[in-house]
Amino acid sequence: AMCFMMDPQSGKKICYVQFPQRFDGIDKHDRYSNRNVVFFDINMKGLDGLQGPIYVGTGCVFRRQALYGFDAPKKKKTPRMTCNCWPKWCFFCCGKSKNRKTKTTDKKKKNREASKQIHALENIEEGTVSNAVKSPEAAQLKLEKKFGQSPVFIASAGVENGGLARNASPGSLLREAIQVISCGYEDKTEWGKEIGWIY
Repeated sequence: AMCFMMDPQSGKKICYVQFPQRFDGIDKHDRYSNRNVVFFDINMKGLDGLQGPIYVGTGCVFRRQALYGFDAPKKKKTPRMTCNCWPKWCFFCCGKSKNRKTKTTDKKKKNREASKQIHALENIEEGTVSNAVKSPEAAQLKLEKKFGQSPVFIASAGVENGGLARNASPGSLLREAIQVISCGYEDKTEWGKEIGWIY
């Protein structure tokens, strides 16, 4: 699938690639190549929880854009001057104040967008939007009902292009990942009913 999708000439035109389906125990010669059980049962399902470009069901590998409607988030490149021939010290006197202004306006813009997203996320409800002001506990319960009980996952749901807290330790992130990929995590949540991948 990667060979087809990453093909420089026709890769962008491909929406999905079909994998061979599994047929367990058909014959003793393993005619249908079920040596791939580890690949199907572990690797693909593990990648699925990380929002990889795959779909586990009928053995299809989908392009992310076909499922989500947009490509994977890309890191923004830092803007550069058109002429890199001047030494850097020339820009210290006049470039700093301009950079400070753009940084503060960018921060304000990001904060405004994040708060809009969080408020929109809190107001999502089946059929109606509530105008009443709700307590933080009620909002937290509502988000848990929608996304499950992982606080890291809930926090990342309101952030544009995902994201994690900078002070999160690898150990706590591993515990959260194990909780989120567990079999029962999606039970009784809107996330499991509407977005869950493994059927």
